[in-house]
Amino acid sequence: MKLSNLSRQFRRYLRARKAVSALEYAILVGVIAVGIGGTLLAFEDQVTEAITDIGDVVGDMPGGLAAPDLGGGGSTGGGTTGGGTTGGSTGG
Repeated sequence: MKLSNLSRQFRRYLRARKAVSALEYAILVGVIAVGIGGTLLAFEDQVTEAITDIGDVVGDMPGGLAAPDLGGGGSTGGGTTGGGTTGGSTGG
């Protein structure tokens, strides 16, 4: 067997090995994604409640990081508050 032929076979082996590794990683990522999705569905109520609680705490913080109005169903208003400057000038 010539050295160049052996070298080609070795490169072909490495390429095939990389393809197998990539496929294994893709399958692993898919299994993890399905597992996370299944867990979120199983604990949907608890996850929703936790996210709502976090949103309430953040909304009650000083400085009010309030959620934006997304214009969803039936609410009226939706304008922004504040924005004007107040105060006077001092003379001297």
